[in-house]
Amino acid sequence: MPATVRDREWDIIGRKGEHWVKVHVNSFTDGDQSTWPGKPAYRPSSEERYLIHLANSWVKQQGLEEPGTEYHLDKLPDGYATFETDQRNGTQVYKRLFGHPSGRFYDSIVKFEPHFLWLMGGKRGQCECVHCGRPKAGPVIRRTRLPVPGERFPLPLERRKGATGFDMDASGASSRSTPTAMSGRPQRQIKAAGAPYSVDEEGNEDVYKDFLKKLLGARGGTKGIEDDIHEVNSLDWRAEHSWNDYGVDLIQQNLTLISNQHSFVPRVGELVMLTPNFLDGHYLMLDPETLEYKFYSFDEKRFNGFPAWRAGLITAVPAATASDGPIDFPDIQTLPKKQLALNTAGFRVETFPDPNNEVDKTASKQYRYVPLQNIRPLSHWQMLLRGIARDRWHPSIENALTCMTSISVLEKWWFKGDWPQASILCKGLYIGSELIIVGDTVRITPEPSTSKTKRCTDVMIVSDIRVNLVKVRPEDVLPDTPLLSAATSITLVGKAYTLDIRRDYQIQGKDPDADMTDLPSPVPVEEVKTAFRPVGTGEYGTWYRLHDPRKGYEISYDRVLGRLYEAAAVRLWTGQLQTKQHEEAEKLKIQPPLDFDLKAIEEGRRYATQADERLEEMEDDQLGWFWADTRAEALDIQTINGTETGKYDDVRDATTLEQWRTYLKILNGQTVAPEVFKFKSAPQSQVGGRRGRKPGSKVVNGRVIYPGAEGYEEAADEEIPDVWSTPRHKTSQLAGAGLVSTDDEDQDEEGVETFEDAEEVLPSVEARPDHAKHAAPRQPKVQSKAQIMANPDDIEEGEDEEWLFQPPVVRGGTEESEGGDYRPGAE
Repeated sequence: MPATVRDREWDIIGRKGEHWVKVHVNSFTDGDQSTWPGKPAYRPSSEERYLIHLANSWVKQQGLEEPGTEYHLDKLPDGYATFETDQRNGTQVYKRLFGHPSGRFYDSIVKFEPHFLWLMGGKRGQCECVHCGRPKAGPVIRRTRLPVPGERFPLPLERRKGATGFDMDASGASSRSTPTAMSGRPQRQIKAAGAPYSVDEEGNEDVYKDFLKKLLGARGGTKGIEDDIHEVNSLDWRAEHSWNDYGVDLIQQNLTLISNQHSFVPRVGELVMLTPNFLDGHYLMLDPETLEYKFYSFDEKRFNGFPAWRAGLITAVPAATASDGPIDFPDIQTLPKKQLALNTAGFRVETFPDPNNEVDKTASKQYRYVPLQNIRPLSHWQMLLRGIARDRWHPSIENALTCMTSISVLEKWWFKGDWPQASILCKGLYIGSELIIVGDTVRITPEPSTSKTKRCTDVMIVSDIRVNLVKVRPEDVLPDTPLLSAATSITLVGKAYTLDIRRDYQIQGKDPDADMTDLPSPVPVEEVKTAFRPVGTGEYGTWYRLHDPRKGYEISYDRVLGRLYEAAAVRLWTGQLQTKQHEEAEKLKIQPPLDFDLKAIEEGRRYATQADERLEEMEDDQLGWFWADTRAEALDIQTINGTETGKYDDVRDATTLEQWRTYLKILNGQTVAPEVFKFKSAPQSQVGGRRGRKPGSKVVNGRVIYPGAEGYEEAADEEIPDVWSTPRHKTSQLAGAGLVSTDDEDQDEEGVETFEDAEEVLPSVEARPDHAKHAAPRQPKVQSKAQIMANPDDIEEGEDEEWLFQPPVVRGGTEESEGGDYRPGAE
């Protein structure tokens, strides 16, 4: 071979016969082994034809081939492999090459050749293969086939296109949800049961990585991709979306309940201020002299001290609104009569533990069912604690303030993208202490101002909550990469309004000192009543449009100050509806403020930036935000309603998670091989096979010995009973039946798996304190209970009366306690 071949980094290592030369492939690859199919649908196939064809094509592209010489690769690029599968009727074998990061396969060498040459060229330029380039549309070859029994679309191919309005492939599946860069109909990609996919840290299917693979395959096309998000292989997702009696899943039921109630009503997962005890006949009111919130008695006409405030987590909301009515404005200050008890008609609030302490979470066990008058939003902490020394604050208050910059999204339901950008639409967002859902009106933090005073004047009606994946890279598609894109942001989209006429979009940018005679028109009152969900929004003042109504308005999550509450609720909280203050407010037409808790929220976020140990240290006045996948992770809570959750749930071990995924495959209609049920650590009640010991086994020193094992013959010669049994009383038929062995139990069923690895069925006899005394007891005289009671002294010498009445070592086992739930050694 000429020297120019070596200059081009070809490594010729020898000959295969007289005219064959082996060539090493370059290290450039984008192969993804997670896209390989699994058994039994696919099996590995020979790569010889690929190795020969691709090697000759590569040599020919470089112009370095020699007459009479054939070439072959030493291997395929890393991450690529060939597999084969049988046709449905078994008359033909399909050979396919897997490994493309999009998850698609190549069904011929010719289709993979452009991608291979692009890899060997150092990935320079744009690949022109069928999966990532812009191939030229070839002639369409029409094929006819017989309809498969039970096919979803048993129509001729000519009628399928016209019946739906967009193309259907040969199997009747729509190509609309996964558009590609090809001008023709995309290749149908079927993921076989058990085929590998991208997984998260717990081994569950990562549907977002799969969406990115589709997005990568569609790059360069005229369309992106849009599709619903369904995590059918995630047990958590299935549990959240389980249907109630009315056919509505739990998540949607909760969101519907929230959308139909007032904005000031606390929601599940929110952090609040709580006073466990409320003085009878008192009201929580503002002391006009000291501006402190205290208990006030109208009978005594005086203030009687501060409430004992603490911070808590809302874990349950009233469930009987049909009988007691919905939560309304009177519930804020009074205790309306309810037909049901507080554990149904009240809010369950658990004391919030320290998120920086992963060991002690016992504060969550301190919970109380309370009415709404005992609860205030966490953003009120400054005005509620005014007058109370900091050393008297309950520790839970600072614990809750530590999470004021934690965020997590709720119910990711839609994916849309156009390479290299994508968005995940959500229905809710936990930000700090509050939950924001689509349809809420949120207050927008004021922009930085040169003046010392800042006022909140802008609000937005949320129509979309988006997690934006900015600059998705090809390496982000790989399953082993932790990120989904180079950068991520959370934004809220909707219609924005303002109380400041100077911020109306029609006069923004104009000279503020100029004489403006043509002022913008305010939003009509009727539109305010219908557009805003909170009741009484018009009481805040005159509203103007912050942007062109034909366009949308988008803000970042850190611009959200909090929900817009009903005006009457704000008046109650701030004391404007108290007797004297109410009269003055009516006289002066004082409107409720939008930013009554602005300073408290800003101070809380600054405190969280410094106190949350999960955040990096920030410089100057920058805020640090802790992004979490779930609300439980954001708050680092161990239990909710007494149930362990998140990383603190011991049940979520690898074996149990794999077992759950197996059950989900069965529910999803997938074929599961019998060997997947062999979970070593799973309880016997959850797996196949007969229960109990194998017939003929002996118990020696608390251990089971089976026939054929070492020491079995010696144990069989001894006349030591294998269990410490109690005498069978003639009057106890149930106990007798439990100790009688039936023929069915003594026979092994053919093909039924028995578990012979159970070593300790009984507690060790060495642990019995009276073992020496009863090492070889003789069989007791069988007497009925009546005989024993009638002749208490009629006991043979040497017999221990206590032993006669001792319960059996092994009581009937339950599914929760293998081998019995009685352990005498534990006493």
